[in-house]
Amino acid sequence: MISEYVSYAPPTNVGMKMVRGPWFFEMMAGGWRFAAGEEPGQTIATWRYHFRTRPAWIRPVADRVGTWLLGRDIRRRIAGYARGCQDPLVLAAVGDCAGSC
Repeated sequence: MISEYVSYAPPTNVGMKMVRGPWFFEMMAGGWRFAAGEEPGQTIATWRYHFRTRPAWIRPVADRVGTWLLGRDIRRRIAGYARGCQDPLVLAAVGDCAGSC
């Protein structure tokens, strides 16, 4: 899939839309939002995706299947992101590039 960033406002959010992708997606877009949590050093990350499948006549079933598949993939990505946020090597690398990345 080839996507294009349609909004980019570090460090709070980013938005994207699909420019070219699998034939079964008529449209796909999404965004990530980051906000301070209640605890010091805590961040709440919200990931949202929207899509529409094609052809239209299979959409009632395909959208449900796509929601399940995309949800499974997103949960895996979020788990990987969370592991990275807790990895001392990743945190050290981020600290090393603070202000220059």
